Amino acid sequence: MSDFSYDPPLPVGPVDGFIQTVRLLDNGKSIGLAKWYVPGDGRDGVAQLLELSTVTTIRRTGHGKRLLDATIDEIRRFLKARKFPQRRIWMNVNQKDHVIGRAFLTGAGFHHVSTIAGLLKGQDALIYVLSLD
Repeated sequence: MSDFSYDPPLPVGPVDGFIQTVRLLDNGKSIGLAKWYVPGDGRDGVAQLLELSTVTTIRRTGHGKRLLDATIDEIRRFLKARKFPQRRIWMNVNQKDHVIGRAFLTGAGFHHVSTIAGLLKGQDALIYVLSLD
C-alpha cells in the first residue's frame, strides 16, 4: 500500500518562500520524490516544481502521475489557504537528459513555453508550464 509524506507540513502563517518535499512511500520505503517551491509569500500564484522522480523499477506504472497529482494538490492547498490565485506551475527540464520526463509532463498537461539555449553544458534548458486557472 502506498502513501505520501509531506516535509515540512504546509505552514499556517505567512511565509517568505516555501519549499516542500513530497515522498511517495510503499510500505514505508520511499519510491518517489517531488520537491516544489513558492517564492515570496505566493501572492502571484506561481510555483516551481524543482524535482520529480520515481525509482526505476516502478516507472510507467502510474505512480509518477499519483505523485505529481499529490504535489499539485499540495500547491493548490498552500495557495488557497492564503486566498491567492492558483495560476501556474513551471519546471525546468534538460533537453537531452529528460526526454521521457518531457513526454510525461506533456501528458500531464504541461506545455513547453520557452527554451534557454546553452544554459547547460551541451544542452538547452526547456521550461514547461501547467496552467491552473
